[in-house]
Amino acid sequence: MRGLFSPVWLGSFGIDRATQQNTSAISSTFIIGNSATQFMKLSTQGIAVVLTALSYMMTGRSRTSLVNTSATSTMKSTNALGTFATLRFAGDALDPDEISDTLKEKPTRGYRKGEPYRPGPRSPELIGKTGLWYFSTNRIIPSTDLKDHLDALIRLIAPFGDQGRRLRELHEIMDKKNLQAHVTLFWRGASEAQKPYISSVETDVFRRLPADIEADFDVESGSP
Repeated sequence: MRGLFSPVWLGSFGIDRATQQNTSAISSTFIIGNSATQFMKLSTQGIAVVLTALSYMMTGRSRTSLVNTSATSTMKSTNALGTFATLRFAGDALDPDEISDTLKEKPTRGYRKGEPYRPGPRSPELIGKTGLWYFSTNRIIPSTDLKDHLDALIRLIAPFGDQGRRLRELHEIMDKKNLQAHVTLFWRGASEAQKPYISSVETDVFRRLPADIEADFDVESGSP
């Protein structure tokens, strides 16, 4: 436990130095059994970090158990041919730079309403009928495990350690500018492959945005 909540470990999640020190002190109270009075003197921010970290670890264990115990509850398949995930914000008042600044990520494609854009390198130039910020994990995440692609999107909108700030900022922007958010999960498998199963736990963060979620799963033709 002492090493687990050390400043170095906490710093790996982007937690500031003051909170690192306070959180390490809190973890020490669990280890050496300090009095309740000493514990209550520690800041609520540090306590929140400890609880968030514990929740994160338990969630990770739950996901691992889900994958290991049931073939019908996994997003990974040895017969997967390809997979990726996309996150899309759209609306007439959308400013792609505002979304990029909030997410700390450049889009795969982004434009304002009325701006010219090209949907592909060989495509003719089109005019945006509405504003768009679009990000795809295709060619960015090399894994054929759908969970890796889903986790990449989760880290974009709800990075660990920010205590939900980014999610709230996105919600405020969407509400103010009447934007819509959409998540699409793509998966293709061999004819004998079983389609992935996605639990509500994995997609809860997107629903809190809120974002529509679409699963586009298919196998090669000729399968039953």
